[in-house]
Amino acid sequence: MRRELSSKLLAGVARFAELRRDERGNVLIYVTLTATVLLGMVGLAIDGSRVMITHSEAQAAADAAALAAASQLDGQAGACTRATTEASAVANKQRFAQETTKTITVAGTRCLSTIPASDSTAIGPGANASDAASRYVQVTTQQLTHQNTLLAAATTNNTRLIQRTATAGFRRSLCAPAPVMMSCDTFVWTPGKAFDAWINVASLKGFLSACGPSATCIHDTLATGQPAFCVVDDSIAPQPGNNTNMAANGINVRFGQGSTTSQPSDTDITDFRPYSNDITGGTGWNCSGYWAAKHASDGLAAPAGCTSSTTNLTRYSVYQSERAAGKIPTPGPAGTTSTDERRLLYLAIYDCATAGTAPTGFLKTFMLTPAVPGASKNIWVEPISLSTSKSDPTAVHEEVQLYR
Repeated sequence: MRRELSSKLLAGVARFAELRRDERGNVLIYVTLTATVLLGMVGLAIDGSRVMITHSEAQAAADAAALAAASQLDGQAGACTRATTEASAVANKQRFAQETTKTITVAGTRCLSTIPASDSTAIGPGANASDAASRYVQVTTQQLTHQNTLLAAATTNNTRLIQRTATAGFRRSLCAPAPVMMSCDTFVWTPGKAFDAWINVASLKGFLSACGPSATCIHDTLATGQPAFCVVDDSIAPQPGNNTNMAANGINVRFGQGSTTSQPSDTDITDFRPYSNDITGGTGWNCSGYWAAKHASDGLAAPAGCTSSTTNLTRYSVYQSERAAGKIPTPGPAGTTSTDERRLLYLAIYDCATAGTAPTGFLKTFMLTPAVPGASKNIWVEPISLSTSKSDPTAVHEEVQLYR
């Protein structure tokens, strides 16, 4: 009996030793462990890529909405409302968020006058701006919910919220020709109604130049048909100098008074004096009186609507018809270049009340008479229209840009 137990024990020991040497089945363990790790890595990669794609889609929606909104920041009434409408109209798609609607919507739009210089500095809650002062717009997308498929099997804490913002700005420039005078946006103008560009904004007036406030600089800037600078939003601020006679002399170079070869005048000079009933908002300017004084002997027929109280016929359009007929009565100095652009004067309109340095728009005007210097100085002009990239595409350029 003892011998039999001893034999079985030895056989068991031998079997155990044999099992220790047997490596069959080990691969299955490694494969199982490796497959588990690989499947986890694949799941994480898929979830991570889906998160990144959702981030990209949300950011693309924010960028597109911000650019669309910024295109409306023209400084005019309703700009921020129009910006919000344009932002909401952008319809970027998302593919992997849990929301049933696959179009990413805009959750908020803010108009801003300035933004911090550093992208790492957050835009404060009190930075909202009025229509006139708005130069930037911040757009925030809706909050998207992304579910991590791998974590969903192990925990309920498997979602990630995604919301993106973008900030774009509106940039406007005028170069051909550059504006050389300024006006406050509180000044109310009417097409065809004459006003004195020199005194209409009381103490808040000035000239634009790239060479400073000196009298000579102001004179040369006003005299040159194409100033050698562009006004790009806040790149050039108004300069003083309105009390000097040099400003009037610079304007009058355009009328052939003291012109030089480098500063040609308009050869077609004629005066359109302002009438009291059109200056004060009355019945309009006396076109028929002007026509009788200038064209009584040359047989040129008056244009339709030319009456003693014209309100629907501008002096600028009359001037253009006279030029076309070759009947301008007072030619300028011989040898100078003829172009009616010498009679156009652009005014940069500023938000003077808030001391803003960026123009809210550009007003194109027609100079009626030579400027009068001295104590009774004036520069009478007739407003034509606000200049935009649509009305003056060769002069005004408008563009939008992403900033953050």
